[in-house]
Amino acid sequence: MNPTKAGADLQLSVLSDAEFESFSLKHPQNNFIQSADFTRFQSARGQAVELFGVRRDGVLVAAGKLHYTTNRWGYKVCECAKGPLLDYTDAALVSDVVGLLKERAAERKAAELRISPNLTYIARDADGAEHPEILDNRPLVAELAGLGFEHQGSDMNFANVNWMFIKQLEGITDAEELIMGTSYRTRKAIRKAEKNGVFLEQATLETLDEFYDALSTAGDEKGFFFREREYYEQLLRTTSAEFTKLMMAKIDIPAYRKSITERLEEESASAAELRREVEETGSKKKANRLKVVQDLVDSYERSLKDIERFPDSVGVATVAAIHFVCFGEEVVCVIGGTKQDYIYFNGATSLYWGMMLHALDNGYSRYNFYGTFGIQGQDEEGHGGYEFKKGFGGDVVQLLGDFVMPVRPVAFQANRLVRTAIAAARTLLGKLPLKRRA
Repeated sequence: MNPTKAGADLQLSVLSDAEFESFSLKHPQNNFIQSADFTRFQSARGQAVELFGVRRDGVLVAAGKLHYTTNRWGYKVCECAKGPLLDYTDAALVSDVVGLLKERAAERKAAELRISPNLTYIARDADGAEHPEILDNRPLVAELAGLGFEHQGSDMNFANVNWMFIKQLEGITDAEELIMGTSYRTRKAIRKAEKNGVFLEQATLETLDEFYDALSTAGDEKGFFFREREYYEQLLRTTSAEFTKLMMAKIDIPAYRKSITERLEEESASAAELRREVEETGSKKKANRLKVVQDLVDSYERSLKDIERFPDSVGVATVAAIHFVCFGEEVVCVIGGTKQDYIYFNGATSLYWGMMLHALDNGYSRYNFYGTFGIQGQDEEGHGGYEFKKGFGGDVVQLLGDFVMPVRPVAFQANRLVRTAIAAARTLLGKLPLKRRA
């Protein structure tokens, strides 16, 4: 890329991985999409990506990763997802950077430029209610429109996530304070999983099959989208062990059964002794204690019954798998879930909690549950997942959304007409009655 100038003092040029990473990590809008690790991963997969920087008097004031895609008709898009990283309160800088990006897109024969700033649209609370008195970036939408962008809205989006649930960790000093910020139900599930011996393990190339089996099984059962195995293998080969964390929750079935059996025997003996003492003395204190112990006995008996379908031959079972990314200020839960046969063991809860502790211990200031759906009501798809995340504490975060700008107007409009026609044809075909067989 030859340096491109805008005005007298701004210059756009290619950046090295190290230079880009240094800028990205320190920027308040940092995110894993705009990282050198993810760029290396995309390059290894044969995707066209490049890192750019904009300098003012030799100092970097903006940067980002451009990703070029071309469809089967030769229509090319230049996208800066979750970027570019810059000070959007500086209207002149925004205008100049956009101008430079449009020029670069044109040089690469792209017909359109897409950006999606990693900025909050409007502040929201845990229930999704708007709080413009805290933060309101809606005027930026009009500003970008004035530069030639069309706002694509902020609808729920699987391709470029615009709705998230995020827990702030700043000011939390230890695990006890962290767990007390969760709901009673979530705390109970965390402690139950810990007591039952659920443990976490990070997948490697050698154990990737275990991770992928659990992820794909959960995806098939719950109906969520997951990548092919090669995607995760490439992540492990091209990114750091801290950046890519393919985490598994596991349970040792024989050890769990042995532990529950031993606890049942111990509490049953205590219950028998307390029952004898109550019969002899009539002590109300002993009677109250007996009730507590008997509840434990009943609980352990139910637990043993619940796992009758898991013979000791199962050995160590992988009960849940989640893909996490750790970068900049946050730990992100990208995608994953629990195998329904093992939902009793609260594997996803263990993974969320374990990585939340990892974030706290390693100085990350945010825990990002990422794509969040079903916020408006229990009848919406994804509401159960939203309520599950909400139990850990945090707030709904709505990003500014996607913006598109024509770079080659004729090609842009032609592509739009073709897409509209295809969508209309699909709608029409969906409404046509099926022919009866003779």
